Amino acid sequence: MSVLISEKVKETIEEINALPCFSHGHCKVESLIGGESHASFKVLFSKNFVETNYFVKSLAGHQETAIAEIESNLLAAEVGLAPEVIYHSPLWLVCEFIAGDSLANFGVKDLAHVTINKVMISMNLMAKVHQLTPSKNHQVLDIKALLVKQKNQQHVTPLQHVALNITISKIVPAQADHNDLVLCHGDVNYENIRLSNSFKQDYSLINTWLVDYECSYLAEVEYDIAMFIAVNELRVGDVNDVIQSYQHYSMLSLDKEKVRGYLACCYLINALWYFEAANESKQAEKLMLKARQQFTLFDQLELLAEKVTPLF
Repeated sequence: MSVLISEKVKETIEEINALPCFSHGHCKVESLIGGESHASFKVLFSKNFVETNYFVKSLAGHQETAIAEIESNLLAAEVGLAPEVIYHSPLWLVCEFIAGDSLANFGVKDLAHVTINKVMISMNLMAKVHQLTPSKNHQVLDIKALLVKQKNQQHVTPLQHVALNITISKIVPAQADHNDLVLCHGDVNYENIRLSNSFKQDYSLINTWLVDYECSYLAEVEYDIAMFIAVNELRVGDVNDVIQSYQHYSMLSLDKEKVRGYLACCYLINALWYFEAANESKQAEKLMLKARQQFTLFDQLELLAEKVTPLF
């Protein structure tokens, strides 16, 4: 097994070295830990005695989302919301490497003496993404189709399958027309917000970056807000505070009840994603805990008479 892994790593390094942006130089490739769906790397590229770090992401196996991810990343990079895109192809995305840390690793104590917090940092970036203008053929969110797809990918029992069908039929909210949709990031979790080293010096919002546009869709603002609350495991009671923080940076109006409707869908989407990933990962225990947490949060909305958590 170790020989096969070594061969695969060797092939990946050779593929990265062969990318046009790394021609006539030397690459030192380091695998990055943290991405749960894509293989990512830090590449130290040396050319003419100059060394530069780059972030390299493999898009192999994700062709359904690759086009939208690249387009969204390019749009965000143009206005300084995401790191500069150096090279892209259907299989690879190469970006400027941001020296710093994720917002997930930035503790409350680090923000104790300033007037901003994690939610404000996130909403500032999210609101700016919503102002971007994507192409007309950018993928549109179909929340029911997404839920059904997640359900059909699961290793579930017949009982679980029936329960999920009933649950999905009851929770999907009516979606707005195309004209009322914005470009949503779709996964504004604290891990996807990068803070440059300059951030800790002046706590300026300009030193923050939103990365990983794999889940970007044209969707309602309320969906992005709901997914933010769900994926960061905020309390249902935090909905008002998150909406208020968002409105500080955007003139777009929000429907609180629609946020709650999407929130149920997001909890279920995340729970099913973690549940399936746990069956294919060495971090099975950690991922299963995340799945159960999302199922529990779903049940706390008290939308259905029967709880979902006991089934899983």
